[in-house]
Amino acid sequence: MPTGYSIGTLRRKRADGTVYRSYVIHYDDTGGSHRVSLGTDDRPTAEALAREFWSKRQLANVDSVGEIMTAFLAATAGASQHKRQSEAWKAAAPFWQRVRPGLIDADMCRAYARQRARSDNTVRNELAAIRSGLKWAKVQHATLWMPSIPESSVEHLTKPQFRRFMAGCSAPHVKLFAALAVATGGRSAALRELTWAGVDLERRQIDLNPRGRIQVANKRRATVPINDQLLPLLIEAKAGATCAHVIEYQGAPIASIKTAFAAASKRSRVHCTPHMLRHSAAVWMAEARTPMEEIASYLGHKNVNITIAVYARFSPEYKQRAAKALTW
Repeated sequence: MPTGYSIGTLRRKRADGTVYRSYVIHYDDTGGSHRVSLGTDDRPTAEALAREFWSKRQLANVDSVGEIMTAFLAATAGASQHKRQSEAWKAAAPFWQRVRPGLIDADMCRAYARQRARSDNTVRNELAAIRSGLKWAKVQHATLWMPSIPESSVEHLTKPQFRRFMAGCSAPHVKLFAALAVATGGRSAALRELTWAGVDLERRQIDLNPRGRIQVANKRRATVPINDQLLPLLIEAKAGATCAHVIEYQGAPIASIKTAFAAASKRSRVHCTPHMLRHSAAVWMAEARTPMEEIASYLGHKNVNITIAVYARFSPEYKQRAAKALTW
């Protein structure tokens, strides 16, 4: 039970004379003890209503953004965005902690952006967390400015560049990682965490979301097919496997692949990072006229509009039908 209040019950009588118990919230303050009906006889509903009541009461006299964010993050613990918002607030707190919500304006937000001296995306994420907190607290009089969404850049390799990069990968586990990255479009973490339990060589499928992992809205992991080029590499790797993880080094899963990629980049003279291979996979699919909905599913994008915004420009058919309509 959260500190500051408790939940109890009262006996009440309905119009037909039947008696039932209704939940109430008890709390103390300088004005004495208080008891407020929650208007329900259902315990889970009562607990949710009590949390809402207490949060609103705590916010009634807040003086700062810091107080709002503390209450907001406590009330939304366990939500899918909680970790990201907590990290964003940790970075933003030194500037915003003591600011009164009513004083927030565009000039203050721009001053924060200058002081942070980080990318526009980083500043947007931090201000978005504060905006969520203010919206949750129903603050109406704060004007929150954000940097414009930057034009997305898609660093990727062409297929000839990828072949040269692969030639520069000296260790077998690095070559397998690179092959998996372009053949699945998976993120680095998903590939490093992939176990043989998620690889079905008979059905030729890879499930990038391990059993027990809850899908996160902005980090979804897909189930994808194994193509003809990847299949023999996986068969060979499984025959020599010494641990449960597909990508292993000296009998253990790897914590990072960045150093190995940097070395392969130097040897091949093709700059490549693990995430560039995810972009490369998407670009190659778009260049092959793969429908955007299929690319979105392959990448684990929940919203196809994200896929369209980033990768549609690489499709030879992108806006072609629109262009043909503009003849005269």
